Amino acid sequence: MASDRSEKHLDAALPFSDSHRPGEGHAPRGESSSDRDVMAAIERGDRRSALALCARLHGASLGRLCMALLGSQAEADDAVQETLLAAHAGFGDFRSDGSLRAWLYGIARRRCARVRERRGSVQVADDAADERTADDLLEVRRRAEHARELLERVRPTEREALLLRYGGELSFREVGEAVGIDEATARKRVSRALARLRELVKE
Repeated sequence: MASDRSEKHLDAALPFSDSHRPGEGHAPRGESSSDRDVMAAIERGDRRSALALCARLHGASLGRLCMALLGSQAEADDAVQETLLAAHAGFGDFRSDGSLRAWLYGIARRRCARVRERRGSVQVADDAADERTADDLLEVRRRAEHARELLERVRPTEREALLLRYGGELSFREVGEAVGIDEATARKRVSRALARLRELVKE
């Protein structure tokens, strides 16, 4: 029973649910035609259109990743804005042989790492005010705090790979591109992170 409760608490804060987790044999989607539109805009020097497309196509998923890494909605919003601004400045250096999503996520993870270094500790995200009762809100926060505590006990490099894989829906190859490691190492990091979380939820 303790394990079941812990798993529910974990799901409350993770940036993905069972319905969105890629299966072992299922890789997240590859480059879309819309991403190719971004590349076309970059190639013709239209950075404004490229940035607008990046924001529309990947802004929400970047926000989820930053929220998962930082635990603060305000800081996550700032990190997304900084990511997009950095992408705009770096369009000229982007290598089209890589994944656009992996490139954007790589920028985002570095921005989040800097925030965490400055802050030195993880803050619990502020839940948006809604029509739930005070008791409901307290329960959601309690579960979210517990889940984030579990994630914080996973080795940082492995936690990061896990969030990129499932929160960002990146393939293992793209995770490797975003972090600067090869695909095999990305697989190992995600596997170790999952194994560690399984251990933690059983405690």
